[in-house]
Amino acid sequence: MKLRTRSRLILVTTLIIFLVFLSFITQSVIISSFRTIEEQETTAHVQRFISQLNTEIEDVAVTCSDWANHQEAAGTSNLDEEQDPSLLFTPDSMKNLGIDYVAIYDAEGNCVFSETITRNNEIMQGIPPELDSIIRDSIVIDGIPGGIDGRRGISSVANTPVVLAGYTLTYGNESDSPAGTLVMARLLDEERIGALNQMLQTDSTLEPYPGSNPGNLMSEPDEQRAKGGAIIVHPHSDNEIEGSAIITGIENQPSFLIQKIKTNRSVYQQVQRSILIVAFSIIFLGIVFLLVVQLLLQRFVLAPLNELDRGMKSIGSSGDLTMRIPEKGDDEIRSLTHHFNQMLDQIQEQSDKLREFLEEIEQQRDDLGDARQVLAERNRDLEELNRKANLYLDIYLDAITYEILNAIMGLRGYAELLRQEAVKDSEKNFANKIMALATKSDNIIRNIETISRIYKNPPEIRPVDLESIIKKEISTRPGAHIVMEQCNRTVLANSMLGVVFDNLFSNSVKFGGKDVEISVSGKDLPDGLVEICVSDNGPGIPDTMKKLVFDRFMADTRKRSSYGLGLHIVKMLIESYGGKVWAEDRIAGDEKFGVAIRFTLRLE
Repeated sequence: MKLRTRSRLILVTTLIIFLVFLSFITQSVIISSFRTIEEQETTAHVQRFISQLNTEIEDVAVTCSDWANHQEAAGTSNLDEEQDPSLLFTPDSMKNLGIDYVAIYDAEGNCVFSETITRNNEIMQGIPPELDSIIRDSIVIDGIPGGIDGRRGISSVANTPVVLAGYTLTYGNESDSPAGTLVMARLLDEERIGALNQMLQTDSTLEPYPGSNPGNLMSEPDEQRAKGGAIIVHPHSDNEIEGSAIITGIENQPSFLIQKIKTNRSVYQQVQRSILIVAFSIIFLGIVFLLVVQLLLQRFVLAPLNELDRGMKSIGSSGDLTMRIPEKGDDEIRSLTHHFNQMLDQIQEQSDKLREFLEEIEQQRDDLGDARQVLAERNRDLEELNRKANLYLDIYLDAITYEILNAIMGLRGYAELLRQEAVKDSEKNFANKIMALATKSDNIIRNIETISRIYKNPPEIRPVDLESIIKKEISTRPGAHIVMEQCNRTVLANSMLGVVFDNLFSNSVKFGGKDVEISVSGKDLPDGLVEICVSDNGPGIPDTMKKLVFDRFMADTRKRSSYGLGLHIVKMLIESYGGKVWAEDRIAGDEKFGVAIRFTLRLE
């Protein structure tokens, strides 16, 4: 992908992310804030309307209470009286009080008078049966003489809201027996609802509560919240928002649902228009920003980079290291061009040196051909000399060891004869010393033979029984104190492994004396290895010598190690088996309590 395309993608992606973030902020903060304000305002409208309904109920209740306290009204409940109730409840007076229904019940709950006042000031005898049923269910209840005094509330007659109240009628004093019940009702028809909306500056309607299936008015969760007294607010459209509440009727049941208390969403619409204007403005400005940034990038960044790229491709394709890219401007791209030209200078300089070096190599190659031929001849001569040297060395070693061993055997024989025939102790001591020197020389010659055999014809490595080899070496030293434990293993070695233990046991006895205590133990290690430890309680090895005792000569000197060839042979054999050997104190940190020679072998 080219740099120009990549920069455009970065700019466009940045703008899109910014617009998405702006949209999120708008919806989650601004719009939500205004919606909260609208919901609060709509809730206030619903509360005001409910408060006005309560006022209507109280107004009907006060009117009914005033009329119930008149003795004339009490007399109308007695059918034996000749007072005509219709003369008392005239259309004009009821119209002025906003009463549409009047009913009088005697103490036994019988309706003795009822009339309906129409909007034309006409009087109709009787009240709707539905209203009479509501009165008997809520005010004039069987078993309560005179009904429930002061009972008031709202209900519906023919799907039209009605406010009603009832008060007890009495003769004489209030302590006398009730004479009956006066009930007055006010119909909340469209005209009265419209008057309430005009007074409250709202747009409200009252609809009958549908009972067990209000799904056409509100959802089930909203119904449960509304029954608990909550006011439900939902946007109706982009222009209006609605609030709803359930009102408990006079029968202690939800009687009406306040529906469609609408509030104009002028501010919300204005905010939406403003947001759209801002969004389009930001998009326009973003496009302008992209174009300007793209032009600036093209002028000051992309164009110089393209020129640099073309120059580098031209140099790469032509291979002409003498070409240079023009250095323009004073920014980082000019610095990059400058350093690139410097790099070309260095490459050209190194190329010239390399060419000269190759020419010298070519010249030396011709000379090397002659030298190689001479070297091959010298190598053949050296191989022949080495063969002759090894041959002479083998003859020399065989002759020397054979003759020395014969001489030692003769010397040991004469020393033994001298010791047997010696009379004086001094003569016996001389004979013993001669025997010891002969034995020492014999051991040296045999060690030399062992080293020669290891170098020239090492035995093949194979599985051997470690425990049996150690027991064999212990059996050759019946007077030695040697203890073996945890050595029942099969290791990869050969028959010369016994030489290792022979030399180690000999060194322990040599330096620790005949009473020295020797211990041999084995311990498994990771990666299929076993660690063997041969320790004694002799004088030990100084720390400065622990790393040198396995070498024939000390490092950087021609001084012989006092430990002879035995440990050197041990090292040669262990390393030929693929292991390693080292010396430690038997008791860590104290060399005076003996030495521990440790080495590793591979398990089968």
